[in-house]
Amino acid sequence: MKQWDDLRLFLAVAKTGTLTGAADELELNVATLHRRLKSFEEGFGISLFEKGPRGYRLTNAGEALFSQTKEVEESIFAAFRAVVGHDQHVAGEVRITLPQAMVSLMTPHLVAFSEEHEHVHVILLPDDGLLDLERSTDIAFRATSQPSENAVGRNIAGLAWCRYASRTTKGTDLPWLRHVGMARNQVIRQQQEATAKREILKVQGVAGMLSALKASKAQGFLPCFVGDQNTDLRRVVETIETRDRLWLLINADLRRSARVRVLVDFIVPKLMAQKNLFEGILPSNST
Repeated sequence: MKQWDDLRLFLAVAKTGTLTGAADELELNVATLHRRLKSFEEGFGISLFEKGPRGYRLTNAGEALFSQTKEVEESIFAAFRAVVGHDQHVAGEVRITLPQAMVSLMTPHLVAFSEEHEHVHVILLPDDGLLDLERSTDIAFRATSQPSENAVGRNIAGLAWCRYASRTTKGTDLPWLRHVGMARNQVIRQQQEATAKREILKVQGVAGMLSALKASKAQGFLPCFVGDQNTDLRRVVETIETRDRLWLLINADLRRSARVRVLVDFIVPKLMAQKNLFEGILPSNST
């Protein structure tokens, strides 16, 4: 199986583009990975990567190998999921990916679950990208209007966004902070098209926007479940924007897995109880 182990190393470097990222994924140290990758290339007698200032890039030969190897990997994962999907033991690991902004909200629920189900080990993978539900994770929380056809899931709530600013500010005529890397979000895209001339700073990620709003006299968009829970912020206007919904998605092959099912059955009612928070519905006595 050494050849497959070497191919796993090759795939990890090809996907991450760096030795550090691949080493973390494979739980190897960088020196070992570098040595084994070099030996793998020497076995082919051809370079599979070009090293540049931004990391490792596939050569033409590397691209050809990557295309073929990726198909083999996908077949192996499909076979593995088919077996795991029939597992009826409430034990083992469950890997969850979710947006960074949801970590503080989700953690108390996952801790409570772990206390009740000590044989199920939850691995939390905060990521604002789209980790592959078929290979990288078992459960994914996605903000989307159209979930993947390869997944089964639960529609948790609408995801409302609103304009926020520091409580030290007044009025609505404030400069803007702009989100970077959120072109898929219709609310953000429309806001940025309308306010481009008044932008004073570009910020990546919801956590970055939250910190920037607290530290400035500008306004910007946040999900209501983030902005409404921060007492340092105020809503600039009461109008909320909702385009996407929060989905809990499971790979279809794992829907019968006992450990996945027990976690889903535990977490969904907890999140449904917070539906008003996700949808930006304030308590009647809020100010």
